[in-house]
Amino acid sequence: MQVVTSQMRRPAASAVLLALIAASACGPSSSTTQGAQTVAARAAFVERTRCRADDDEKNLAPVLSGEAIQGVQPLYTTIEGAKSGVGSELRGVTVTVRPLPGMTAEWLDRELECHSARATLGHGQGAPDDPFFLPTSFVNIEVRSATDGFDAEVVGYAPEEAAEILARANAFAKGRVAAAQQARAPGSAH
Repeated sequence: MQVVTSQMRRPAASAVLLALIAASACGPSSSTTQGAQTVAARAAFVERTRCRADDDEKNLAPVLSGEAIQGVQPLYTTIEGAKSGVGSELRGVTVTVRPLPGMTAEWLDRELECHSARATLGHGQGAPDDPFFLPTSFVNIEVRSATDGFDAEVVGYAPEEAAEILARANAFAKGRVAAAQQARAPGSAH
């Protein structure tokens, strides 16, 4: 496994996160209710501020079906502890996406964020192994250009969320490989 350090790179993302934290502080006192409202509030905020109402995710279909996915790797961050020295902690996954015509890192970032928000709110498609959202939590998605495509970092806010993201991404990738092998098998319809 490789160690990767993840940092928020966009000032706008930091401002959005701070606004969400401030908004979530105004919820009811019940931690379960507040947690659910916080997830829904975060998703609703992203949907309202980043997404187009007429977006049907048609252009994102090759990514969501796995067709444009080149690989999935665990994403770790470096942690420095006084007693233990330097260690690493699972933060989520890096999904490598093959470039498609007209795709930019900014477009893919926004589309994946919107997909995640809609799926979290029940307004969109979200498969059981979809690595770009969690049903009970909100994920952070950062996309950057890579050598031969794009790297989409999907990060959880807690270690158990990171583990769930990794499990979903591995199931997603495994399902895509199996489907590709079946399509290439002799006698399969093309």
